[in-house]
Amino acid sequence: EIRERENAEAKRRAGKGAAARRGSDDKAAPTPAANSTTTSSPPDRDELYKLRHMRDVLLRWKIGGLNRKLQIKPRTWEEEIDEDGETQIKCTEVQLILKWGGNLTKLGEKQSINLGQRFRKDMYPYAPGGGILRLHSTFRHDLKIKTSDEGRVMKTAAAFAKGLLELEGEIPPILVSLVHKEKNSDHMLDPSGNKEVKGELEVCKEKINRNLQRDLDFDTTSETIREEIVGPRCMSSQHHALKGVGNPRRTLFAIHETVGELLEQLDEMLGLMGTDDENRNEHGEGLMCEDGNTEEEALSGIKLYKGETLLELTERWRLLHRRLYDEETDVFDLSRVPDVHDNVRFDMLHNPHLGLTSTLEKLYNLAKLMADCVVPQEYGTTIAEKRSVGVKMCSALLEKIKYDLIIARTDNEVDMRYMINMDYSADLNITTLGRRVRTRLYFTSESHLHTLLNVLRFASATRGFKGTLLSQKGLDLVGDTPELCYLTQVVMRLFEDTKKEMNDPRRFRVEILFSPGATATPLHMAEMDRDRDATRFETTKLEYVGKVGLTCQEVEDYFTECIDEGRSLEEEEEVPKEKKKKKDKDKKNK
Repeated sequence: EIRERENAEAKRRAGKGAAARRGSDDKAAPTPAANSTTTSSPPDRDELYKLRHMRDVLLRWKIGGLNRKLQIKPRTWEEEIDEDGETQIKCTEVQLILKWGGNLTKLGEKQSINLGQRFRKDMYPYAPGGGILRLHSTFRHDLKIKTSDEGRVMKTAAAFAKGLLELEGEIPPILVSLVHKEKNSDHMLDPSGNKEVKGELEVCKEKINRNLQRDLDFDTTSETIREEIVGPRCMSSQHHALKGVGNPRRTLFAIHETVGELLEQLDEMLGLMGTDDENRNEHGEGLMCEDGNTEEEALSGIKLYKGETLLELTERWRLLHRRLYDEETDVFDLSRVPDVHDNVRFDMLHNPHLGLTSTLEKLYNLAKLMADCVVPQEYGTTIAEKRSVGVKMCSALLEKIKYDLIIARTDNEVDMRYMINMDYSADLNITTLGRRVRTRLYFTSESHLHTLLNVLRFASATRGFKGTLLSQKGLDLVGDTPELCYLTQVVMRLFEDTKKEMNDPRRFRVEILFSPGATATPLHMAEMDRDRDATRFETTKLEYVGKVGLTCQEVEDYFTECIDEGRSLEEEEEVPKEKKKKKDKDKKNK
């Protein structure tokens, strides 16, 4: 239908041009009769523009496989009384969202493989009789990898395993054989279904929207007001970011204005772009035709990274520009600031050939500081809120890590997928048959890492700061970290000192390490010769953040307290609901 409209429009314009030429050459050209049929009016340009955009998105990739994502979001609710007289909340309208879900970029894949290689060398030092590769090949390395239900997260885990175990071949076979997504791990690693914390997260967003839209200057603001805006002083990275922002409201207007400048440049490029000017970019995946083949030319504009067209890129930024600021209410939506930061970082890394580096660099510097103020507060604006959200969102993960620690120090033969058969020990060319290593890798979202770190560094009110698992150096390091980037790591290592008695708590000690991941700025990587810079594949080195001499029993007790606290808070929230149901039932009986 779109092609027919375009052809009809082209014919109409061609016919109109020919008639105009005939009229100028021959003044006696006949005029059309009054009752003759006229050409139908052309389709609305905005409608045609939207249809082309939809076509490009739908034909870009086949919606299937790991990256597909179907969401059903409730939009409208109604209360009704059932037969028992109890008030029930019923959803009357839902929104259906079908997403392609995103993909792991080539840069992300290389960073994951590189991290796996370095992780093997740093965490598993070489020992007589062979290192971790020798242990793995002889069934003495118990490895399990679990991920959330996101295609790019699963591919990240597979790429990491490729580097860790020095595997060859493509990512999909490694993913199928080593990466596991079990039903009971969805809630553990995916926070989307956690109903208990949604209300608290909404409260945090309301506070962020209220506090970070103030028209005030950092230099003339008191310490109390600063803590209201970006949290307690121990969150030093947020205070540094606020100092860089200066005036939050002015910075938000500057971000909105810069996105508008970017849109003007993109619209100008679209206006000058012709179908003959389209070209392909390296690593671009192309657009999918109806027959499944890849077209050599983009449907709407220059070909960009991963098959995106210039029209799609423009619409991506136009949507952000429209949702960031509401001119009628004069209110900003602060939840869009991280989206602006992610989008500008992506375009600087993967679309540097557009010639928009100066505008993108200006936008990145503004959005980065603002995002550093917003993102950490999305999971709590005060220490109490961070602790409350953390123990609820991470309770399943904490319980699993606690279980791993208990099994590792009590019985190495439990919960092992593959083990060496000791019946044939005499025939095996292995010196240390009893040597085994357990590895549990969990790949999840940024939100889980924020909440996990909040749980580790903010102890309960009864414990105070002295009760935390992190050292003062570790607290300062985490507090000074402005952003948890891609491949952020929290590592816990369990060691056994066989010289100590079995009932001695010091026999098993735990080390906690932390790295904020791939923190390299995209500013120096946005040049066309960025492939020569090998440092962009690196991640920040792991550093010790746990207390010295931390015993396994201390960690287990701490996790138990967090798990119990999360459950008790959930039960407290359920009490008002039960009281309301009982009240409605009593009212009906009366």
